[in-house]
Amino acid sequence: MFVQPAPTEPSAFWSDVAATEHFVLQQSGSMGGALLRSVLATIQNVLETKPPPYRIVYRHSAAAPSYILLAVGEDRAEIDADWKWLGEKVTPVVAELDEAAERANFVVTKIRFLASEEGGQDVAADRQMRAAATTFRQTFNVGKAERLVTYYSCALHGGFMLHQGWLYLSENYFCFYSYMFGSEKRVMLQLRDISSLARARSMGGTRDDAIEVAAKDGSRYTFANLFHRDETFDMLSQLTSNTMDRVLLNSEYAQQQTVHRSPSAAATAADARLAAAAAAGLQGVPLAEQIATQRRNEEFRGDFGLPRSEALLSVIETATFAAHVPTTAYRGRLYLSTSFVCYMSRDARGCRITLPLAAVRRIERANAVDGYGQRCYELILTVWHEKAIAFKVPLGAGGECDRWCDALRGQLRVMVDEQHYARANRAALARYTIKAFCRSCASEALLRAADPAGGRGGEDMHVDCLGRSFGFPGDAKAQKEEYKRKLWLRYMGENGRNLTLVRRAEFDRLIRVGLPNCLRGETWELSSGAMHLRFQNRGVYEKYVNDYLDQAGPCADEIEKDLNRSLPEYPGYQAPEGIDALRRVLNAYALRDPELGYCQAMNIVASTMLIFMTEEQVFWTLTVMCDRLVPGYYSPSMYGATLDQSIFQTLVEETMPVLATRVAQNGIQLSIACLPWFLTLYINSMPLVYALRVLDCFFLEGPRVMFQIGLAILKINGGALLEATDDGTFLHVLKEYYATLGDPAYPESRSARARQVTRFHELLYVAYSDFPGITHARIAELRRSHQLRIVHSVEEFSKRTFLRSVIDASGFTREQLSLLYDRYYSVLFYS
Repeated sequence: MFVQPAPTEPSAFWSDVAATEHFVLQQSGSMGGALLRSVLATIQNVLETKPPPYRIVYRHSAAAPSYILLAVGEDRAEIDADWKWLGEKVTPVVAELDEAAERANFVVTKIRFLASEEGGQDVAADRQMRAAATTFRQTFNVGKAERLVTYYSCALHGGFMLHQGWLYLSENYFCFYSYMFGSEKRVMLQLRDISSLARARSMGGTRDDAIEVAAKDGSRYTFANLFHRDETFDMLSQLTSNTMDRVLLNSEYAQQQTVHRSPSAAATAADARLAAAAAAGLQGVPLAEQIATQRRNEEFRGDFGLPRSEALLSVIETATFAAHVPTTAYRGRLYLSTSFVCYMSRDARGCRITLPLAAVRRIERANAVDGYGQRCYELILTVWHEKAIAFKVPLGAGGECDRWCDALRGQLRVMVDEQHYARANRAALARYTIKAFCRSCASEALLRAADPAGGRGGEDMHVDCLGRSFGFPGDAKAQKEEYKRKLWLRYMGENGRNLTLVRRAEFDRLIRVGLPNCLRGETWELSSGAMHLRFQNRGVYEKYVNDYLDQAGPCADEIEKDLNRSLPEYPGYQAPEGIDALRRVLNAYALRDPELGYCQAMNIVASTMLIFMTEEQVFWTLTVMCDRLVPGYYSPSMYGATLDQSIFQTLVEETMPVLATRVAQNGIQLSIACLPWFLTLYINSMPLVYALRVLDCFFLEGPRVMFQIGLAILKINGGALLEATDDGTFLHVLKEYYATLGDPAYPESRSARARQVTRFHELLYVAYSDFPGITHARIAELRRSHQLRIVHSVEEFSKRTFLRSVIDASGFTREQLSLLYDRYYSVLFYS
């Protein structure tokens, strides 16, 4: 392969294979004698990865003291092809040139052009990466199709010795190689075989620079002297996470799901060219950078609850947002993605904004002065609801503002191009029409009804949910519905609504206090990010419903069995209207995600949401839940619920070790009581009015709330639970507690205000005050660390289930069938 020409010196480590007057084909000294190989390998192992074994250099003359590197090759056939091409195309021209400088300039220009066409490396880092990739493939005998992601210098602990060498991370392998004066150490693990991954300390706990890796076969390795330990750990975590996702898809549970038909072709993105353009933009980008970008995009989408299609384009690290009512200034980051402008203050609870570009009417940039009298830029976004949102950006911030604005202009051009494409192909432009979408939002109707000048027009815009026909759970007066509604009217009047809402700290506080029934569905949708997904995919739900009505889906019979078991106490599900709505939602979702299909407990969650939301809102909220909030909960293997149960067990052992020990001693299975909490989001455990309050917090703050509530339940009832000697007594204690959630927590208090505090209020207080360490980052870290073991257990269970189901083994023994199973799914995995 031709590379960008670079000066190089003659070396005893290279021997000539072929030569002409101006070109020399050489092979590395590592191909020579044993002593030379040993010395050279040690030097290369300690200082640098070894270069490709063959190279072609240019020399001015036979006595020239220096060379110019032109090409490298991993095998003789590859380098011979380049050597032949030079002899036919370049050597004749060089022979006709008289001046040495002219000859060298011609050769360098010609090879530089060829290297650019071939994608050859143009900087030192690229040359080092190629050399490392060559070393990796030669050392571990993997094919060229296996791409090296990155590599690091480190040391492997081996008893009392440290083996200094290089750690290689590829798409499918975790490898280490060390060679020190004849002592060779080699480790090669498939990423799918890693069962544990953790940060560690070395040198007797004095240095925080190590990673511990364990494999399924029980082997354990500690790698120290990692100068970029956290970077290495993050990269390895992302690679193993990607691999585990593939393992799950490749498991027996995923394979047994039969897709009866593809969803309607109309139920797809409006312009497939945009996705193709995004994929083309990754060509030529180093794999390590792609992995890092993937992780960065996932974190960004998780922070703002955005659809999977969103990619982060530009960031302004320091931007100030001033909320006019009340007058408060927030400092934070301003983000631009494919379809959204987002802002988050440094204090994550301070302020958060997520604006679809389609909801922005006008964008201006002006010169201004910040609160400290310093000159700055002011970016003013006028949104659909006629509110101006202004951000102040300091001047001279490395051109951040200019790059951000350039990226914004580019995205607006893409949106215009997509609209033109939709018009030319007679596709719907609903994705860009805000007015029709806002009619489906309860906040619009509420504000319009409260506006004396609004007349009665807002009444027709109410959300058509079951609660409006069959009533909402609970007593409206006891729940202070009117008071909560007035608080939300004031907040939305000051901070916008639905697509253009500014989420300040008061937004979180109002949700924890309890949502009014008229806004509960919209707030769930907005907090979870499902509103943005519905906005970008209008009409898709109707297409799935039409597909289901044309032909029943693969899960129709299973869904039908559970319809009458879904909140049977609610009047709406004693009537055809509620049953029919639930049937359509569940069957439409089964068509959207045929691998997941339908799982018991989905009907409980969906039926609860239908009381406050339209069918389309429930469909997209269920999508966000299954894809991001509680992934794997409702899969055939329920690996997500199993994973979170393992995490919950770990948290109980950390926070309540006495209770965890007593439960284990008595043989009580904690999951028997706690698994239904997670699967039904506490709906089947608590009275519905209190479970709704838990759902309010769940959609606002994500899955960490489920862990906090669960730990709080165990702590409050800790004394009684310590006395339980079996599963039945344990469950009875919890059941009695749920029945008293509405009772006063301090009935004997002299304070009238204290007597109004219920046991549910106490539960929320304990959950937030006693377990503040249960954060998003903590749950994400625990999910990554426990995922490896859980996925392996799912894979092993799938294998055992398959082998037990074999009726005719055709003469194969059980061990042979096991080997055939492993081989088949290994080929399937890497195909």
